[in-house]
Amino acid sequence: MEQDRFTFNTPTRIEYGANIVESVGEEAKKFAAKKVLIVTDKGIVKAGLLAKVKESLERSRLEMLVFDQVEQNPKDRTVEKGAELAREEKVDLIIGVGGGSTMDTAKGIGLLVTNGGSLRDYWGVDMVKKPSLPLITVPTTAGTGSEVTICAVIDDTSREYTTKECVESRLISPRLALVDPLLTRSLPPELTAGTGMDALTHAIEAYTAIPASALTDALSLYSIELIANNLGKAFANGDDLEARNNMMLGSLMAGIAFSNSDTAGVHCMAEAVGGFYDVPHGIACAVFLPYIMGYNLIANPKKYADIAKAMGEDITILSVREAALKSVEAVKKLMKEVGIIPSARWLGVKEKDIAQLAKIAMTNISLESNPRKLRESDFVEIFKRAM
Repeated sequence: MEQDRFTFNTPTRIEYGANIVESVGEEAKKFAAKKVLIVTDKGIVKAGLLAKVKESLERSRLEMLVFDQVEQNPKDRTVEKGAELAREEKVDLIIGVGGGSTMDTAKGIGLLVTNGGSLRDYWGVDMVKKPSLPLITVPTTAGTGSEVTICAVIDDTSREYTTKECVESRLISPRLALVDPLLTRSLPPELTAGTGMDALTHAIEAYTAIPASALTDALSLYSIELIANNLGKAFANGDDLEARNNMMLGSLMAGIAFSNSDTAGVHCMAEAVGGFYDVPHGIACAVFLPYIMGYNLIANPKKYADIAKAMGEDITILSVREAALKSVEAVKKLMKEVGIIPSARWLGVKEKDIAQLAKIAMTNISLESNPRKLRESDFVEIFKRAM
């Protein structure tokens, strides 16, 4: 039997725990930082989540400035504006505080400061030539895993249709992730649902994608179990600290897993829709997840049966095929619990745009990682089914 062969890398140091964010100033000094750019969004500022970060930096006597213009779906022009500010102010460390959009924006800013040019010069895999500015990530949602990933997903606004593009390079990886589950305590239910389903999508796609390995499988399955058992609790009661902690752990592990495996067809569709209609990424992933699972499970029913079991389904007397189908049912049940309707029409997708969305989905960087081959006509049919 041929031995497994894979690469596994976690370039980001992770410090995890309640109130770990209070160490950000001390950690920033380890990078010999003198001037820090905090990248965030106005919602984080309004919620008061920057307070502990600022207090810690002040205690460490570090100069700081705040760039709070990150959008729901971050734009290339916003990244370039942030990079211009970072250059002008001669910052030597970036701290990204927020969800995936904020942390991806921070990655983009850091790479432009050291590499120059336009963000569009770096779309794709390993296009970055020089390490970006040191980056510390402080996630405030349990969803994207961006605090530990080697990717930055940014909207390219230079085309007729806005598309989501990806910069993938270990040279843009955060140097340090300060993962504090208490920062998610004030997250409203709808954001808890959307970001939590994003994390579940990462875990399921990492587990079933073609590049998956034994290590990513272990992380993915445990992540699926944690999210399935805790998303509903965190949605119903944001003060359930055990549920918040387990969701943050699940999101973190899913981020490491898909960084070393990949995402697949769900992200091809969700990113096409997200760029086209400017809808929340996590909700888009949730809507298309059960449809892509249903399409894919024939390619590897055993793995989908494993997912059903991890989500708490009783599969003891079922065939592998029957158990695999249970995974789709389990995802739909969880979506219903957290108020997400598995309908592309509910998401805002229009019938007249399906052909164009399918074309965009075909250009996604993760297309070839899908466990079952996807053609443009397949995407058209899945979009129609999801309507």
